[in-house]
Amino acid sequence: MNRRTAMKKILVLDDNLTICLMLKSWLVKRLYEVETATNVDDAKKLIREVAFDLVLSDIRMPDMDGFSFLSWIQKYDSDVLVIMMTGYADIESAVASMKSGAVDYISKPIEPELLFKKIEDALKIRQNQKKSKQFINAFIKPEGRAYTELFKRLDKAVVDNTHLLITGDRGTGKASAAKYIYEKGVHKSFPFVTADYDRFSKNGSDAGATSYSFQQENSWISRKFAEAKGGLLFVKNAQLLDKTGQLQLQDFLTKQPKNENFTQVIVSTDKTISELSAIWIPKLLTTLQKHHILLPALKENKESIPFFAHYFLTVANEVLNKKIEKIMPAVQQLLLDYDWPGNIQEVKNTIIKAALLTESNCISEEVGRLLFKAAQKPVDHPKGTSVKGLRKERYEKEKIEEALTLAKGNKTMAASILNIDRKTLYNKIKLYNVNTTF
Repeated sequence: MNRRTAMKKILVLDDNLTICLMLKSWLVKRLYEVETATNVDDAKKLIREVAFDLVLSDIRMPDMDGFSFLSWIQKYDSDVLVIMMTGYADIESAVASMKSGAVDYISKPIEPELLFKKIEDALKIRQNQKKSKQFINAFIKPEGRAYTELFKRLDKAVVDNTHLLITGDRGTGKASAAKYIYEKGVHKSFPFVTADYDRFSKNGSDAGATSYSFQQENSWISRKFAEAKGGLLFVKNAQLLDKTGQLQLQDFLTKQPKNENFTQVIVSTDKTISELSAIWIPKLLTTLQKHHILLPALKENKESIPFFAHYFLTVANEVLNKKIEKIMPAVQQLLLDYDWPGNIQEVKNTIIKAALLTESNCISEEVGRLLFKAAQKPVDHPKGTSVKGLRKERYEKEKIEEALTLAKGNKTMAASILNIDRKTLYNKIKLYNVNTTF
């Protein structure tokens, strides 16, 4: 059992406590994290609090049948896998549950080795699905001269296989560019690891207000480099590094031998080269400037907006199981008239929100105006405060609540709207005590 499997979380639901405890003892020995519940209400409470990877559920419960519980899970968090446990007489029902969305079933009395195999197979399938979703944005090649030139530079970076600096406004696709290089390059058989320095920012008032060195978070960054060995390390929000961290990064970039264990490093920031020159040591800036890609802002490349809008509509149809065929001309004009300060990510969020609000086969002008009215509405800040002075926690909580409302409580959809993974969403829901009852 590898470390990745050991981190998987499983919920066991059975009204027989003895069975719950028996299954937990088996699974814990296989290095899974396990919770148990003997009724559906307790199971729902646990699912609201923990980002489970898989639920092992009895098909017959006193307070709710397996089909109803399965339906609830799919609406609440469609990324959770469900394996149904059933008695021999209920095999037909178990097969029917698979047609309704369960990934597999297992008959009682349960054989341990068969259970382990079914769980491992289910998790492998989900891992492949996640990998496909993870790189869904990395291969978008939009129309427009700026993006044609961008992909020429990205392809050259793949061939060069060297360290790289990517800059650009928020939402321009820095992570997607890094994943494109990874997937097309020689490192794709090894890990893609993200080191995000913003995760340690506490005050959240300004990305440049707090800095972090490799030394301060030594055990964390050491793990990141170890995890990425032979693969690609994507360093986000690199403007947060203090001088000690910058020196150590510079040392790693220049002294790492280019052998079979060579780890490519892509450093990203939303700061300009001019701004970086004021906060980075000259050696680091000089090293990274040798291979630098600036991602284009969408407001300067509006001819690409229709492409992104229709692409994300296709994604929204697949994720939401909808059949929206077109965007009305009036809405397309609204898309072109807007400045898109959040760039590609904001287009994605807007189209997903539009799809969530659309019940017909087209995104109407009414839906479009509703969304853009909300986007352009000025934020009411308390007198005497500034945007930078607002606490990150308050801002994030509001955004999470908004995403959950739009997604009607569906965690997978809310995570997509927020552009974070579902486990991060669960952690933030718990951290900010966000109401998840819908």
